[in-house]
Amino acid sequence: MSPTRMIRCAVWCLGAAVASSAGALALTDEEIFRDFPFNLQNPGGRALGIGGAFISLADDSSAAQANPAGLARLRRPELFAELRAFSHDASATRISVPLDTNVFTGTLAAGADVDPAGAVRPAFLSYVLPGRLVSFGFSRMESLDVRARAKNSFSVTGLRRVFDVGPDGRPVPAGTEVVDQEAIAEADVATKIEQYNVAVSVALHRRFSIGLTAVFGRIDIDGRTDNLFRDRSVTDSVPVLDYATRIDDSDTALGANVGILWRPTDHLSFGAVYRRGLRFEVRETVPEVGANAPSVREQFGAEFANKIATPDSYGIGVAFRPTEPLTFFLDAVRVEYSDLLEGYIAGLNRITFPDRETPFAVDDGTEIHFGVEKLFLAGSVPVAARIGVWTDPDHRIRSTAPGLDQVFPAGDDLTHYSAGVGVTLDRIQFDFAVDRSRDSATMVASTIYRF
Repeated sequence: MSPTRMIRCAVWCLGAAVASSAGALALTDEEIFRDFPFNLQNPGGRALGIGGAFISLADDSSAAQANPAGLARLRRPELFAELRAFSHDASATRISVPLDTNVFTGTLAAGADVDPAGAVRPAFLSYVLPGRLVSFGFSRMESLDVRARAKNSFSVTGLRRVFDVGPDGRPVPAGTEVVDQEAIAEADVATKIEQYNVAVSVALHRRFSIGLTAVFGRIDIDGRTDNLFRDRSVTDSVPVLDYATRIDDSDTALGANVGILWRPTDHLSFGAVYRRGLRFEVRETVPEVGANAPSVREQFGAEFANKIATPDSYGIGVAFRPTEPLTFFLDAVRVEYSDLLEGYIAGLNRITFPDRETPFAVDDGTEIHFGVEKLFLAGSVPVAARIGVWTDPDHRIRSTAPGLDQVFPAGDDLTHYSAGVGVTLDRIQFDFAVDRSRDSATMVASTIYRF
């Protein structure tokens, strides 16, 4: 049996073994695309410190992203800058199942590893020019900046029965031979998405405003995947290239944010926002290198479109100030992560190749954000202390095929805890906050200058 056929048969055996024991174009299923850490949180140290619950407040120049209706609340021009540092823990998946068929006895093992790099970056910059009834805002935001390395591995080890043809034409057992074959995918990717926003807010009433943000986005992506094969039963064998993919492209797209803000009293405010994500299309290629390249090019083409979307989202929020120095915030945000699967391309992953029908899924999720802010004076200096918590539902792309659901598993629902502090010195405001979950950490320092 050829190496390629052995790998294909093993994939199907994996599905059968685990199942019995348990009773258009878009992103590909290559491991580097399964868990992009999009920056969907409201910018600024103040917002992060209260768990991101900023929809009903939006009273500074970050409102173009949080809720553009909030720009109408500003009375002086503002310049806002944010520095964001973040890190994500590496993820690893391992499975191993026994196989015992008429022709093979052994073990099937598979694994996947992703190691994203941390970064420190100026993630948000904005300027707001307020008017009596109409206010304008201009901003730049990085919604994705990821550099990651990924590795898939898939191996079959055991004994394969060998047959000769008998005098009557029937197969006759002739012994066994050792099988020790491994398929490997090594990949890395660098992806950045930048947004340039123009926002306008109109005060329809002194307690009610609406806002719109027009978004121009740009993606730059550079990635490679090398799919290797190695017959470890051969002495001194080395991995050889089976097929490869390359991507080095950029694209632009348009999006929008729409928001409303209502303050029925001085102590209570409500907000709502809808954010239309960006839809990019970049070109991915299959070079003419590797033993299996002709087959891959025949199935997927020498070049094909890879669509990358930032998810749509919509949310509502409420802020309540029972006393002048104390405010409570609560937001609920629905994120349509299923946008990532519009025409998803399966079958390019080392483990799923060449099955283009391998099913993948990702669920939409609802985030709940809660925060508290307490104002006090340190001498004559206004200081704000903040704490927050928010839920981060699983949004990792997973396989729903029996067996492969263990190789490409769902992620976990996470809870983030945040805390921050803010200081105002005349016209300058400084805010700092940290956010921590089980597998990620974020620190934000931001400043506002009011002219």
